[in-house]
Amino acid sequence: MRNLFDQFDQPENRLTHALMSSLHEDRRLLNRFVKWATGDQAPVGPLRVLEQALPGEEETLDSDELQRRGLPDGWIHDDDCWALVIESKIECRLEEDQLGRHRSTAQRRGFSKLHLLALVVEFPIRPVVDGTKIKKWTDLYIWLKGQEQDSAWARRLGAYMELLETKLSKDGYLKGGTLTVFTGIPFGKNYPYNYHEAKRLLRLAMVELRLRSDLGKNLEIDKDRQGRDSITGKDSTHVWDYLSLKKAGDANNFTEFPHLTVGIHHEYLHAIVIVPNGIRSEFRRNLLSGGSDGFYAIFESILVGLSKSLGDLKGVVPSVEVVQRRYPSQRSEPFIDANLSFDLRTGFGKEYGWQTSPKQQPQWLEAVYSALSSKNSNLQLAVGAKFQFDQFPEMNTRKILDHIADTWLACKPLIQKMIP
Repeated sequence: MRNLFDQFDQPENRLTHALMSSLHEDRRLLNRFVKWATGDQAPVGPLRVLEQALPGEEETLDSDELQRRGLPDGWIHDDDCWALVIESKIECRLEEDQLGRHRSTAQRRGFSKLHLLALVVEFPIRPVVDGTKIKKWTDLYIWLKGQEQDSAWARRLGAYMELLETKLSKDGYLKGGTLTVFTGIPFGKNYPYNYHEAKRLLRLAMVELRLRSDLGKNLEIDKDRQGRDSITGKDSTHVWDYLSLKKAGDANNFTEFPHLTVGIHHEYLHAIVIVPNGIRSEFRRNLLSGGSDGFYAIFESILVGLSKSLGDLKGVVPSVEVVQRRYPSQRSEPFIDANLSFDLRTGFGKEYGWQTSPKQQPQWLEAVYSALSSKNSNLQLAVGAKFQFDQFPEMNTRKILDHIADTWLACKPLIQKMIP
């Protein structure tokens, strides 16, 4: 069934329609929006909410007529001298001439107490008309999240922004910036995993993780380097992306260096440091240079770090995975010839402060060392933590970003050993 707000072809018009419709239906939300947009209280008395129309000319126009006349996207006024004129942009550039025409039109119609608001994906490089408030769609989304508790229309609008962002990203329309911000991962028994939504959430999470100062300072991540060029797939059970290290420099192939990966699977989130098959030979030699005892000591240090940051939380498992793959062709899905995945705590007898721990079985970690030291295949190592959707208490909050970062930081001994 078509969404209630999908009444136009252009994304800007769809989003404006969703906004203005929600404000029209919820007058308390409308008054709060005016305060958020202008910094002042809404005028006393009823307000009129118009979309792609001028006061006194409130008939619905077709798309061609709207484009020809260049009308403001939204207009809120009090039938007297107060007005809030709204221009919305997603991909199109905010034009100073267009805002100037909106201001002149409003003044000619007697609106002396005038506010101009531009809603954009990214702030313009050049200055625009004086007095224009410029806010991002992400600012609106954050504000809506604060209104959801007592406004069904705020919830509808926020949900539509998420849905539209998923559609636009899927269609390759939303290339720069976002409409929403990361607020957690909602998947679980009552909210089944969806590939396209997982892709949207991953994109938002990586934007914020890439800019974290703790990762930049302690792991020297490259905040200016993007991860995967394009995240492809259809109805897949997982989606992933990565952060590069500054020490990777201009290496064309990210698989020459260890990297930080987030994967959203249909049952859990995975935060890991990957040692890829194609890693440079000197890094592999460094990793194995201390013999088996030195190798185990690295992983014990990782476990201690994970214990300090995550040990008192439910639904998190410190994990190690070794995968042997075989690719029949360059672009085909690989054959998985071997997969060893285990709880890192099995390698050591101490509990290290975890609420519960599995039985000790150090042979799993010994098998990893043996496989890497006698490597004769396409072999990848991953170390980090799994966060179970229905068990981890802060999965559906922004706090999960801190736990992802803490997991990577705990894996610092592995990175330092390979790249001194």
